Amino acid sequence: MNKQKVYIDLRNQKNYLYNYTANIILGRLQTQKILGLNEPIHLFIDRKDTKKRLKENFVNYLTDSTEKRRDGVFSVKLHSSFENKSLQAVDFISWAIFRKYEHGDYEFYEIIKNKIIDERLLFP
Repeated sequence: MNKQKVYIDLRNQKNYLYNYTANIILGRLQTQKILGLNEPIHLFIDRKDTKKRLKENFVNYLTDSTEKRRDGVFSVKLHSSFENKSLQAVDFISWAIFRKYEHGDYEFYEIIKNKIIDERLLFP
């Protein structure tokens, strides 16, 4: 994400930016037919730093947006990263991509680059 090009209102309200970004990514996965229109989606988010009201807003926003685009089961579950290996993998992947863009360090990105299906920037 090009943070300098993010709308100022979103940049100042990180919770909404997080929700908006997650919704864009889910939409891209559906547009590219990586997620089928009727395929169940089970989204796991890290429990840490998740206040109840913010979590509820996130879940409601994504659920409403997803239901408008597709049929099928959509659920969001909170897990601690130590109890969910997929969250640990996502942390590594996002860190590797961060290192590439923010520090020009491609070492760990090289491990995952052949698995990346869409690397278009948000807010180019």
